[in-house]
Amino acid sequence: MSLIYDLRMKGPGIGRAVRDYLGEIRHFARRVESPIQRVPLVMLKSIEWSIYRWYKTPLRRFYGVKGNELIYMITNACNDRCPKCAIWEHPEPKNQHLDVSHFLRCLERLHHNLYQVTLTGGEPLLFKRDIVKIADEAHRLGVPMVMVTNGRGLDEGFLTRYQQQGHVLVISVDSVNREKWNEFRGTQTFDLVMPKIEMALRILGDQLRIQSVLSKESEQEIPKVAAWCKERGIRHNVQLYQDFGANNWTYAVEPAQMASDSSPCAARKNICVYPNGDIVKCFDHRRIPIAKEPLGNIARQDILEILCTRRSTEVSRAMLGCNFPCKQMSCNKPQAALFR
Repeated sequence: MSLIYDLRMKGPGIGRAVRDYLGEIRHFARRVESPIQRVPLVMLKSIEWSIYRWYKTPLRRFYGVKGNELIYMITNACNDRCPKCAIWEHPEPKNQHLDVSHFLRCLERLHHNLYQVTLTGGEPLLFKRDIVKIADEAHRLGVPMVMVTNGRGLDEGFLTRYQQQGHVLVISVDSVNREKWNEFRGTQTFDLVMPKIEMALRILGDQLRIQSVLSKESEQEIPKVAAWCKERGIRHNVQLYQDFGANNWTYAVEPAQMASDSSPCAARKNICVYPNGDIVKCFDHRRIPIAKEPLGNIARQDILEILCTRRSTEVSRAMLGCNFPCKQMSCNKPQAALFR
């Protein structure tokens, strides 16, 4: 759908409704290759559009109820120095870090349409107090939460509270060999984190996941991580390496091959928040000319107003045809489809 919310009126005018309908149906009709199937499929799509537009209230319409993921890159800062990643090289200044109250407000405003909120970084647990507040609010609102961490900041008290909230914890592990672990992390943390993973498994059980990044450097280690997880009953996911500026690791699967995958990219349904509160539809938005600049900032604007702008609609439409390698990123796939 082309709009998320309409704050200006409860009943949009006929002209606005027609423009919205045509904007949705035109894109859909172009994707139907068979002329015979086009008319019946457009009719079914029109029924779907009508239901989503008018069901309960037009204030709750965005790709269907519970159709979106809110992803918060809570910080660029990190206490590891992984060569595969360049995010930690550019930590945000303290005076530009978003106050957690703005994100909590954003979460509250969007929760009816969220199937998941994901916290990533950098290293999220550098802001553990904020994480606890967000986890509490997500639990209160009934929104499942996933946090991706390097595991260094975990402790028993945090894990116990997290388990009670029913959220999912994803720990990044690219090797279970001490020497390789320390090489991949850029820090001597194997002996610190491995016991914490065991503690997390004991407390969280099936709420714990392990995620690995596949590159030429890690390809010999990933099967060992998978076997280690299988022995302990931990669900494991492998994400293909993407170069976001580090230039230190090598692709195991070339970008052209990743893009040639016929799977669609779900990023246009994402709502992504940078550490300073900037809103984008995808963290790799600079690939798309119209999406290079943020849509707005939740420290200065209401999230509903941001997502209701014409430019937000245009960005979502432009992303219908996205076929970049970044569609293989975990953030562009439903969490349920990642960990089997």
